[in-house]
Amino acid sequence: MSDPQTSPSNDIPDDFPLDPIAQIAETVVNEASSIAERVKQHAAAMPAAAFVTHPRWEEAKWSATTFQWHPTSEAPPIMGIVFDNAEAGQAIFRDSEPHLNHVDRFEGICISIIEDHAPGNPDPASPGQEHRPGYTVHLYPDPDSLAAHATMDGLVLDPPIVPLLGQWNRHYPIPGHPALLPRFKEEYEKHQEFLLAPAIRRDDGQLWCVSELGIIKNFIEFRGLAEISEDDPDAAALVMPQLVVPSV
Repeated sequence: MSDPQTSPSNDIPDDFPLDPIAQIAETVVNEASSIAERVKQHAAAMPAAAFVTHPRWEEAKWSATTFQWHPTSEAPPIMGIVFDNAEAGQAIFRDSEPHLNHVDRFEGICISIIEDHAPGNPDPASPGQEHRPGYTVHLYPDPDSLAAHATMDGLVLDPPIVPLLGQWNRHYPIPGHPALLPRFKEEYEKHQEFLLAPAIRRDDGQLWCVSELGIIKNFIEFRGLAEISEDDPDAAALVMPQLVVPSV
């Protein structure tokens, strides 16, 4: 089971006050390759940054997110990043193995799931989104940890750009299908742990999480859109070109 496949769009809520970030979005896109190359040279000290700025993210095409769990809840759940290009997607995770060894011990990879409405509030935070409530998944390097390691290694990163060094995708649950995110939340709350892993589409159309390439994590943030201010690290995921909406 998974959330739907998505396609690119610039559909941004009109009332979201993020002009300052939007203005430097083009700069980040233009410098992304250069930044990724610089970070790659310091991958041992900054494995989280190397993971989220890996040069093969664009080629891999993150198109959906899926959630899986043990049928009797005897193990932590899995958050699967679905890649259209399976080889490229798995390479991103495989290249992290020498430095992370399948465990994000210092939680350097920050993960947020930003829902249109706040937990416990059924009303969408964005007017006009009532008919299609969804959520954005955001992966980015911990800003404080990245800044500290970059300084020690003599790597100069422009502070306004640091929060934008991430990957994100917008998703809407498939109408008529059971939502997976609520159950994932329950399983995470119980185990306080989950596996972040690449997921691929098999020939039969089913999604397969490649658990042997997964990264064990103990922290994820569940947020509502109304919580995000323009200087919030998660604001980047709501205005940059990677924002997507479902195909129709």
